[in-house]
Amino acid sequence: MAYSLSMVRKVLAWAQLNERHLGALVFVFGFITDIITFVFLDISLVNLVFAVYLSLAAAAILLFHILTRETKRPSVMRRTGIVLLPLVAQYLIGNMLSGFLIFYTKSSVLSVSWPFVVLLGLVFLGNEWFRTYKDRLIFLATLLFFTTYAYAIFALPLFVHSLGPWVFLGSTVLSTAAFSVFLYLLWKTGKERLAGSFIPIIGSCLAILIVMVTSYFTGLVPPIPLTLKEGGIYHGLSHQGDRYVLLAERERVWWDLGPQEVRTAPGETLYAYTAVFAPVRFGTIVVHKWERYSEASKRWVSEGAVSFPIAGGRKDGYRGYSERTNPEAGEWRVSVETPNGQVIGQIRFSVEAVAQVPPLREQVH
Repeated sequence: MAYSLSMVRKVLAWAQLNERHLGALVFVFGFITDIITFVFLDISLVNLVFAVYLSLAAAAILLFHILTRETKRPSVMRRTGIVLLPLVAQYLIGNMLSGFLIFYTKSSVLSVSWPFVVLLGLVFLGNEWFRTYKDRLIFLATLLFFTTYAYAIFALPLFVHSLGPWVFLGSTVLSTAAFSVFLYLLWKTGKERLAGSFIPIIGSCLAILIVMVTSYFTGLVPPIPLTLKEGGIYHGLSHQGDRYVLLAERERVWWDLGPQEVRTAPGETLYAYTAVFAPVRFGTIVVHKWERYSEASKRWVSEGAVSFPIAGGRKDGYRGYSERTNPEAGEWRVSVETPNGQVIGQIRFSVEAVAQVPPLREQVH
């Protein structure tokens, strides 16, 4: 028994000495495991998993805060909790962030999702910088607020079956209220220990709040849970029963990531076809915004927009299309957006003018 306790103390001492490196390792492990897992889960089940992870992470941070009160000779059990609970919280938060990264990147283009890549870099830096109890509490509480906010942005649209500025602001209010309750519990269980961390926590969370609200109203926050399942430019389109019959020059393969090459004859009409996934009982408006790159002004010029309603529930996405006749040669894109400018995805393509329509093949969707 004495030998076992001695081994436990040695392991705890080693873990405390290498805590920040273990935190980064645990965070990465949680990140990778859920990248693999969330790809295959239904969105309603993912929502439940997120809620459980968030609750457990908050409980781990709160219990860590309680266990760190001053005592002359902390027990082995308490020392174990002080070492393990921050690692548990980081593992759970890593799981959540990996899931958010999947759904945020699936719901937009990379230019919209870049804040999450930056966040991951800041997390690793945080593991190196935040070593004392005070610093770790600030770090973990700030991460918890971010994940709470990201979860509210993800979950509230699923609950109300809609998107829009008021739904986003509702997510902001709910996440702020929930985190305020968490701070109150920290204060009730350790007012003196929270005193030195309270102002930095509030400042960090306020900065996140400002960045997220600004990002939303400038179109940087993607419109979760909408996902562009499929999109392309076609020479012909007809609706036959529950099928769309499309005419394409060739079938694009998954590794062909460059702009689609389209050859058009004079007077021809091109069709932008998309399939946008939305959950069951979810309704919103989707906008196809056609833009042409102007070599003269070196910017994207609007060439018109078409909007149409979509309804959720179809596994492969709600299908829709827009069209443009006799497009100019050059670089084009069709941005698939919500009415308030959140980008679900983009179709990039180049138009080359030819005398005759090239051979076409039929595709059924």
